[in-house]
Amino acid sequence: MKVTSTESTAQTPRATPKRSTQVRGEARRREILDIAMAQFAVGGFNSVSLADIAAEVGITQAGILHYFPTKAALLLAVLQEREAQNVAARDERIAAGEQRLRAFVASLADNDKRPEIVQLFVILAAESTAENHPGHAWFRERNVNLMATMTEAVRACIYEERLPPGVDAQVVARWLLALSHGLGAQWVYDTKAFGRAEHVQLFLQLLDPYLRE
Repeated sequence: MKVTSTESTAQTPRATPKRSTQVRGEARRREILDIAMAQFAVGGFNSVSLADIAAEVGITQAGILHYFPTKAALLLAVLQEREAQNVAARDERIAAGEQRLRAFVASLADNDKRPEIVQLFVILAAESTAENHPGHAWFRERNVNLMATMTEAVRACIYEERLPPGVDAQVVARWLLALSHGLGAQWVYDTKAFGRAEHVQLFLQLLDPYLRE
């Protein structure tokens, strides 16, 4: 049977409530992630409960579990969300023509605008060294991926053959990651003492004789 324009118009509003519910659901999920991120940054994973997060969001603990079935699932969602934001920002800079190592430093600078996020990763990276920690596998995989990405970036930016004996792209990549992580652990105690991104940039200046044009 042919559907008239009047019938088509009449059907349209029925889709609106569903879309509205989806939008509200995504907004609530985002709120939970933001609050969980802030609370985990202060207290770490072990000392923050779902009840603590639910109370600040203004919903029940069951409401949290509607979006995230376990506390571990919430933690992983927080970590994945922040990592995705970092990768997207870095890739956008590289696509715009920024050199890879400078894009890395710019990402550090972005993160340093939110000290609680740096603190979150410092705390959780330390906690997750325990194999039974819910973030253990994620951080282990992240470290492997970061090392591969940084090594590739160094190779793309420097003349590896000009480096001193015993030093190659992988060594430089490990230095850069260790420097940014170690400085982060110091910086969260006193964010006014020095600039983490600026210190990493100073290290990159030591690589100037080896950098490609």
